[in-house]
Amino acid sequence: MKKILHLQTLALLSGVQNFSLHLLQGLSGSEYKKVMASSVHGPLVAECGKLGIKHIPIRAMKRELGLHDLYAFLQILFILKCGKYDVVHTHTSKAGLLGRLAARLAKVPLVIHTSHGMPFQEGQSRLAYKLYMFLEKLGNKWCDYVVYVNDSDRIRSLELGLIRPEQAKTIYNAIPPDLSLNLGKINETRKLPPEGEVLIGSTLRFSRQKNVLDITRAAIAACKRCSRLKFALLGEGEDLQLCRAMVQSHGLSGRILFPGWDRNIEPWLELFDAFILYSRWEAMPFSIIEAMQSGLPVIGSDIPSICELVDEETGYIVPLDDLVALEDLLVKLGEDFTQAYAKGKRGAEKIRQKSDYQTMVSAYEALYNTEVVR
Repeated sequence: MKKILHLQTLALLSGVQNFSLHLLQGLSGSEYKKVMASSVHGPLVAECGKLGIKHIPIRAMKRELGLHDLYAFLQILFILKCGKYDVVHTHTSKAGLLGRLAARLAKVPLVIHTSHGMPFQEGQSRLAYKLYMFLEKLGNKWCDYVVYVNDSDRIRSLELGLIRPEQAKTIYNAIPPDLSLNLGKINETRKLPPEGEVLIGSTLRFSRQKNVLDITRAAIAACKRCSRLKFALLGEGEDLQLCRAMVQSHGLSGRILFPGWDRNIEPWLELFDAFILYSRWEAMPFSIIEAMQSGLPVIGSDIPSICELVDEETGYIVPLDDLVALEDLLVKLGEDFTQAYAKGKRGAEKIRQKSDYQTMVSAYEALYNTEVVR
């Protein structure tokens, strides 16, 4: 039996933590002893308990940078040396850097990192951009494989010289069979929206990355031009109150809704007629995978990772920072949804081929069973 540890930074239940849970659920309990380690407090801890996955708290692990990171590193090193793990699988930038170094020092036989998006992005200072790029290259030296959840990030890393070709793998994210089955049923029963309204929705963090201020601005402008349009943007984050204030100032609180966060996404996807994710950067968003499996046409930004999932046959791609184009598209959908409905149906077929759960699990299992000679 292989002993495997997944290392996360925070004990949240966002996309990166759900990815670990999805993958660990697919591994045989008779072949793998499954362990998760992360910061102390958060919903991930309880979820691990429900799924029978042991959780180890790292008390010094925090999102912010500081001297506590040295203590977190020492805690991770202690956990790995005492645990005698066969595989350490790290996620996120901080846990990835600290965990890969600790695993190498602890002589863990196999070290894997999944890159859920590049840590260096547009909008950062030149110094921060270069520093994060250097740290990414350094972390890659301390592991055996880096898995990218889209091809564009893998190709970019190779072009920048951040990783050796034999280390770099692409494995697409996928959702568990039970959720996929439920979303498939929603797709089968989905009908054209009634004449009265078109509801465009999203599940996202209210942050700069998700570009939610531009989504809100476009929604406000579109609602003023088309009375059929309504929006429901689910989530929390630092920009939520500002978005609410913007909508209230235009008297549109009854048509642009902010219900907060809801983990039970299936009823919302059933209510939505289209899905929007106009992010500045992404890795491989579960929200789009879920939306497409439920038969929703997707409105996405023209960033590489979204373009790997959505095309003109399955949705709509809008250039970043082109609010006029986004507003015009939203109005068009409100006035005539027939074409969009057909795109959603085609998208449901495409995403099941591109993002398959058993394919994902089998690909990771193949890596977990690799014999590495250093």
